[in-house]
Amino acid sequence: MALQSGASTCRLRRLPLLWEILFLVILGATRQAGAGRSRIEDFLLTSLQPSTQLRYQEALQILNNDLDATGTVLADLPEEEQDWLLAEWILEGYENSKSRGGYGLALSALSKINPRVRYKVAWKVFDVWGKKAPPAQAPAAPPELITAMIVAALLLQRPELSLVMMLCFAGLLRVREALSLCYKDVVVGINCVTLCLSATKGGLEQKVVLTNTSTVNWVLSYLAKFPGKRNDEARIFSTGYGSVLRWVKKLSQLFGVMDVPLSTHSFRRSGASELSRLGVPLADILAYGRWLSERAARE
Repeated sequence: MALQSGASTCRLRRLPLLWEILFLVILGATRQAGAGRSRIEDFLLTSLQPSTQLRYQEALQILNNDLDATGTVLADLPEEEQDWLLAEWILEGYENSKSRGGYGLALSALSKINPRVRYKVAWKVFDVWGKKAPPAQAPAAPPELITAMIVAALLLQRPELSLVMMLCFAGLLRVREALSLCYKDVVVGINCVTLCLSATKGGLEQKVVLTNTSTVNWVLSYLAKFPGKRNDEARIFSTGYGSVLRWVKKLSQLFGVMDVPLSTHSFRRSGASELSRLGVPLADILAYGRWLSERAARE
């Protein structure tokens, strides 16, 4: 690695709280015990959700390991040198075909703890990387595989997961849209179920009408057998996005399709592909799936 510095090697201490680990990773654990931390830094760290803390921690650990290998402590460097150092680190990641997402998480975490530093050069290199290597769209999967995964989730006593995958496939929902549904958002009609989406990617309140008999019966059966609190404001699903993603990977392994990089978005794309195969016009698929662009739907 081209990163060089004469600073002493950074050593991390294991502390029980994630935000304390985050702090140590970011600042290189250069402070002595009992020296105290900035109240502002502590306050900024409390704004992070637990899931965000975990992602930031993993990304920053990678950064810390790379710097540790060269004896570099980021906090010991002037802000301008930090910026150029991070830019060089990101460039090497691009040249070595690393995953771009982790580098963005690391920059975001550093900006969170120290918002005064802009890291303009590092962010610019990160943006250029994105233009040269845009993220690939999640692949679609055969409807037979999607159906098998939905049924398998139910047999494995994961009814929430099963319905989430069903809604994403049949209703072209994004996983986060499905997980955000409350009981008040599900309106049962005559031979149909209407989903009122209040948390869409475009920030608009939209509706999705399900008319497929099997899908409608699946939703009604779930609501009857797993009523939960049945509070109108309560969410239908208690599971989180991370759990859905992990189970998608587990089910992929179960069916021996690990060579197909399925993700949570694959259900939505597979549903769109199936509609296209059945002869539904692209314009109708775009409207039903609420895609922001025709290019995103075609890829």
